[in-house]
Amino acid sequence: MNEFAPDQYFKVDVCDSAPGQTHSRNNSRRSKNVKYIQRLAGFGLSVALCAASLWAQGFSGMSGKKTIILHRKLPAAVKLNNISKFNVVATAKAKDQEDVAQALSDILVTELQKDDKRLQEDKTSPELTITATITHYEIPPPQTSTRTETVLQKGHMVNVPKQYYRLIGELEVAYQARDKKSGRMIDSQNLTAKYNREFESGTNEATDKSLGTKVVSPFKKLAGKKDKDEESDLPPTPLELRQKLIHQVVIQIATRLVSTDEAVEVLLAHDKQFDSANKLAESGLWSRYLETLETMTPLADPKQDAYRLYNIGVANEALAYQSEDRKVANKFLQEAAINYGKAIDARPDEKYFIEPQNRIETAVAYYKKLDEPQHAVEEKPVASPAPSTPPSTTAAKGSSAKSSTASKTTGTKSSASGSGASSSTAASASSGPAVPALTNQKVIDMLKGGVDEDNIIATIREAKAVNFDLSPDGQISLAQNGVKGKVLAAMRDRSHQPNHVKSSQ
Repeated sequence: MNEFAPDQYFKVDVCDSAPGQTHSRNNSRRSKNVKYIQRLAGFGLSVALCAASLWAQGFSGMSGKKTIILHRKLPAAVKLNNISKFNVVATAKAKDQEDVAQALSDILVTELQKDDKRLQEDKTSPELTITATITHYEIPPPQTSTRTETVLQKGHMVNVPKQYYRLIGELEVAYQARDKKSGRMIDSQNLTAKYNREFESGTNEATDKSLGTKVVSPFKKLAGKKDKDEESDLPPTPLELRQKLIHQVVIQIATRLVSTDEAVEVLLAHDKQFDSANKLAESGLWSRYLETLETMTPLADPKQDAYRLYNIGVANEALAYQSEDRKVANKFLQEAAINYGKAIDARPDEKYFIEPQNRIETAVAYYKKLDEPQHAVEEKPVASPAPSTPPSTTAAKGSSAKSSTASKTTGTKSSASGSGASSSTAASASSGPAVPALTNQKVIDMLKGGVDEDNIIATIREAKAVNFDLSPDGQISLAQNGVKGKVLAAMRDRSHQPNHVKSSQ
């Protein structure tokens, strides 16, 4: 079998060529290759050639992917001081989930020792006891659905029913770390891991893959090629899904107790305009790489320039991971998030733009958590907030002085309740009749219910009252449920505004 022609033979400008425009160079060979591909893949001429233009610039193509390994070093959220001996006790409330608890324990021990060589497992006389109780674990049967979609068949657009199935998994764990000698609680968190992804029946192809990936994949399959990304897009078996959920929880615990050094594989967008600059990235010269991309003349087509903005995001992310100064690192992360966001806005159909922004948002939230006072972490599991009392009821129960004191106390609790929700909640308590607040869960429900992104953002901006949890754990939960990018930014912006009862414009 003859090999496919090099990239230049696929850059036939059928998608945007003027009528009568000819391409004289190697026309015969190009024509034969195009016809050959048509017979094998079953695509129309225009579809195959338009898809080929995606290979010219982006992440993958005939020359494969360009990847860079970044080392993300995150300091521990809590200090273990001189503790070196530890024991993990994992249990489950449901008896049939004991095997999940055992797997969690084994993986957590391995992960902690990998990140901190000082730590030794000691079940008889540990200095640190780590308990992890599985409070909820569920992998329900796949949820099936049918949708009518317009597809190209024999040169015509027709409506056909397509069947899909959604895989869902959830793991909730109550985690504690306690100094065995003093009995002091070092850390405590309620952790959640989620998986929610839809696949097409028959092909088992994830529905969140980008158009470029979907079109290119048949050519890879014809050549017998399968890359890591394609494998990650396959639906997991129940055992694989269980491991994914456990791994998510283990990473959350490990990053709290020990400093981690995570190898992050990052894709670089490449074509002839970027390849020279990409050599700087491959050599680890990130400052020069950033400067080169920022001084480069933006590409005329915003969809193509999106890849330059993405690479600028990669450069900032790499510089953040190299910095030992937390404030400097956070600044680079913010810049990375901005550029990843711009890339998504310019080309929302590119799936490789989504995960980096999610990764950055998680890192920013993590650094923010580190900056919180240590005692706040230790006090968190001790007491739960008291039910709120309407101001009028408080005034009726006592003197005006007591009412004033209660009001101040309520304001203090509200300001300390969590990221984002504080100002809006406090304003809501003092501004007239109660209004149903828009919460994280309602935003998630809208997204899963099929409401488009623009309408979700409009609903957030027009909400009379919000009660968002934008703490690090809240943001992680939102991201795991698909809420990210512009929707998360809208939630953050709205949380900084006071709640009100008058109708929005």
